[in-house]
Amino acid sequence: MKYSAALTAAIAPLAIAKAVHNVYPQKRNGHLQELGGAAGVGEAINLVQGVSLGSATQVIVIWANPGNNAATTTLHDQVTVTQTVTAAAATSAAAGAAATHTVTVGGAAGLVYTPDSIQAAVGDMVIFTFMSANHTASQSTFAEPCKLMAGGMDSGFQPNANNTVNPPPQVAMQVMTADPLWFYCRQAGHCGKGMTFSINPSAAKTQAMFQAMAIQQNGTGAGSAITGNSTDTAASSAVAAAPAATASGAVMGSGTIQNGACVCAVTCSSGSFPAVAAQGVGAFGGIAGGLPASMMETV
Repeated sequence: MKYSAALTAAIAPLAIAKAVHNVYPQKRNGHLQELGGAAGVGEAINLVQGVSLGSATQVIVIWANPGNNAATTTLHDQVTVTQTVTAAAATSAAAGAAATHTVTVGGAAGLVYTPDSIQAAVGDMVIFTFMSANHTASQSTFAEPCKLMAGGMDSGFQPNANNTVNPPPQVAMQVMTADPLWFYCRQAGHCGKGMTFSINPSAAKTQAMFQAMAIQQNGTGAGSAITGNSTDTAASSAVAAAPAATASGAVMGSGTIQNGACVCAVTCSSGSFPAVAAQGVGAFGGIAGGLPASMMETV
């Protein structure tokens, strides 16, 4: 056998092994410190369903399903989280009971996550169910609500036009930290209208604050009734002029938009409430018959 032929025969198994390794990346275990080098796996996942695992260790994407009774793609084994149990001076490790949280993305509720925040323990599962029309669950930081966090997970766009995908698309992830986690929808304009979600928000960093910053930094259109936001800069900064008193005696007040909420005041005369004839006997107030005269304090 010629030397070149022998060399080729010797190299062939190595080439085959390399090819197999490229198609089937090394399986990662549940140790968090080993998740940091998973960028290659995330890139491979992008070719499957647009789901990016990211390289951070705060969450692990477990599986994804595009809906319509399609097969579920397992992206990572679920990690068994143990907790230390101490009894009568004896210490042992026991598997913790993981909870499952279901979060609906979009749908009939509008540009929202339902619920918009949850409290999750380490090891808990979060399943995003994607309704109409085409949303994402993308990880961000608290300071930049509408910007994909470096190394953060991203569900990718999960289309479900008019909720015609049944069952709907789902992406499941496992929470691996007790720290607050922040998410938003990458669809154009959605985050700027308040479409945000958080896990374990704190008193110092609340979901309401996170949503308000998303609207403030990225608001480009009219907000929804759910967020109570108007992202029209002129309307949000202007103070409404008080019109003349109406025939009923009510004088319209003034209001401003602060952090996505209306702050306003109004002055009313005694005749601003429903006519006495329309109220209950011996009662008066804003709601007909709502306040008996005997409960009124006289001075």
